[in-house]
Amino acid sequence: MKKCLRCNHENDAVNNFCIKCGAPLKNTCTARNCPNRENDIELVDEAAYCPLCGSETLFKTYGIASSSTDISDDDLPF
Repeated sequence: MKKCLRCNHENDAVNNFCIKCGAPLKNTCTARNCPNRENDIELVDEAAYCPLCGSETLFKTYGIASSSTDISDDDLPF
């Protein structure tokens, strides 16, 4: 079983997307020519960018993973 990071629904391990909300269950690189994507390498859940090519990950695209670039100037304490 794989728990969806967006809605916490338990999905079958073979599912690639959540059957409840449609979010991806596996974080991968979004660049078509990246070896990580071509070899179906799963990235850690927290990865917003691919460590190999620097492209956004699937979780970043769906808003599941975030990065410091997502913080607006209004949110900074200084």
